[in-house]
Amino acid sequence: MSVPPTEREIQQQFTQAVQQVGDVVESDDITVLWGAADPENRPDGVTWIPETNTLTYDLWSAQRLALEAVESGEYDITGFLAGYGSGKTMLGARWIIKQAVENPGSRFLAMGQDYQKAEQSTFSKLFEQLPGERTHVVTSGYNGVENSPIVADYNRQRHRLTLTNDSVIVLGSADRWSRYAGTEFGGAWLDEPSLYGGDLHDLLEMIGSRLRGVDGPKRQLWTLTGNGQNAAFDILERKVDSSGEPLGLRVELVRASSLENPYLADETKEQYKRQYGDTSREKQALFGGFVAGGGNLLSTDQLEFISGDELAGEFRYHVGVDLSYVESKAKAKQSGSDHTAAVLVAHDPSDGTAYVLDIVRTRGGDLREKVQWLAALADKVPNPTVKIEGTAGQVFFAQEARNTVPGTVQTVNPSESKEKRITDMSILFSRGDIQLANKDVDDALGYDDRFRPFVREWSQFGATDDSPDILDACYCAVHDLNLGEQQGVQIFSGTYGNRSRARR
Repeated sequence: MSVPPTEREIQQQFTQAVQQVGDVVESDDITVLWGAADPENRPDGVTWIPETNTLTYDLWSAQRLALEAVESGEYDITGFLAGYGSGKTMLGARWIIKQAVENPGSRFLAMGQDYQKAEQSTFSKLFEQLPGERTHVVTSGYNGVENSPIVADYNRQRHRLTLTNDSVIVLGSADRWSRYAGTEFGGAWLDEPSLYGGDLHDLLEMIGSRLRGVDGPKRQLWTLTGNGQNAAFDILERKVDSSGEPLGLRVELVRASSLENPYLADETKEQYKRQYGDTSREKQALFGGFVAGGGNLLSTDQLEFISGDELAGEFRYHVGVDLSYVESKAKAKQSGSDHTAAVLVAHDPSDGTAYVLDIVRTRGGDLREKVQWLAALADKVPNPTVKIEGTAGQVFFAQEARNTVPGTVQTVNPSESKEKRITDMSILFSRGDIQLANKDVDDALGYDDRFRPFVREWSQFGATDDSPDILDACYCAVHDLNLGEQQGVQIFSGTYGNRSRARR
């Protein structure tokens, strides 16, 4: 076990960092340094010395390359495209804090996908990088952010973080990007823009026109994991706009591998290699790549069927629900997103296996009809746990379901994109942690005809715009279940473990 460095040793390390990086920039008596990576002595990579108001952020090699690009002034956009656990969000948070410290009275933009997701990831990570105790803890009655000695105020309602030098960091939401069209910024950090959707092109045009009027580098730093060949791919890799024309901006893309991050524990790296190695997610999850879509994300070879007559065990039953939420009836009908789907799963905690027993779908219907439809399915098994995705109108559906549907009704709030969570689930299917239980086998299909819609969505996922409502419902059903031989293996935790059990 390593011995923590003394204060004198830390001071010496700061001196070495200054010599490595060069000139120190001071603002309002606060000094911000970029230090060399030293995970053994400084595992958090952040050190604050109150006597000198010195804040040091340590960087590993790939982070430093991205920093050099964005601080060179040569590029309008620097993209840090990296695998999971590479310190992407951490780098963006530290960069935007440094800009705010060095430019008193200015204004900067830190943007996440939407407030609900960003509060748990982007903004929470931003608060963690501030000096002070428990700065990331924000509850209804506690503003931990304001514990930081460099923070003057955190306004939750207006999503504004004000530093002691009067600089403001606006906490933005990509799903409502137009609200920032009249504001001027000295720089912008976009976290996970690959999840912003088609609006990213319009958002980019807006931000480009607002980097003026206040002090700052007038540059953008994007930190992201690839999420298919979408708008972020067009901008960063192809350097084209929504029409396929040259973007007209100077773009630099820095890639990073999770496996090279010295701050990522060795056991986590090994887990990532087991989880994503030799899968369609490997390039994206480990090496900072854009994964191609086009229907190649899933394969029907990943699906395993078992006879329902062979099932035996002390099962616990789970029902996942994907409720249709229709804004445009015509578009919903065309894409199939006006279907409500439910998937019934039996889970055997003793061996960590889940079995898909049944899938049902309904189309149209009012709230009461859908609740009754779900109650009829849940009534087929004892004491089920019903899991409904807690977005949009589904929250109200869940409230009504609690009064009618047997068992326990919960809401599920995925924090990842649809593509990521379904392709993550595919790994569990391919290893046999989740299997489909046949009642009758159709000789022509080789499996129960009831599962035909499931197999169709599986094989077409990523190739069409059709809503994968059955796959979404299945994901909700297996959410938070222990799957695989190792205890504590859960679909949201990303710790799937190994599987050595023979196929049944």
